[in-house]
Amino acid sequence: MTDEGMGQHEDPTPMEGMGQHEDPTPMGDEMSRATTRPAMAGTTDFTSGEGLVALAGMILLAVWLIFDVILDEYGLSLVTLLAAVVVVMAPRLDPATVAKVHSVPVIMKVIGYGLALIGVIDVIGVIEGGFFDDAPEVIAALATYAAFGVAFIGARQIDI
Repeated sequence: MTDEGMGQHEDPTPMEGMGQHEDPTPMGDEMSRATTRPAMAGTTDFTSGEGLVALAGMILLAVWLIFDVILDEYGLSLVTLLAAVVVVMAPRLDPATVAKVHSVPVIMKVIGYGLALIGVIDVIGVIEGGFFDDAPEVIAALATYAAFGVAFIGARQIDI
């Protein structure tokens, strides 16, 4: 055998040129836009500010479900529940629908600070009115105050 026949021909095989050219198909353009388009904040990760505020809303809804509905030990105010529902649902709604009110980061920041304010008022009420007696009340209160703290931290991280 000579060196001429050992794969030194000029014609590219179908495997050699794969992935080195741009895909002119609409699917290729759509995929490239999908990877460069910013993901809606707060929908999948809890490291962004919007995600932390949404996490606080989920914690508050879990506290309400477990300790108010099921155990009937600790209740949250209606304003707290409504704010929790809004921060959990706002990032998951159609952006055009939410944009009629305002942008999602602004909504999340305002409600995050609102939840933090509700938490401060709640702590002052507990200090003024007396502490909790039962263990489930203490656990629910600690989880609630942690959620208020997470909402505050998340609201501070949101840049608008």
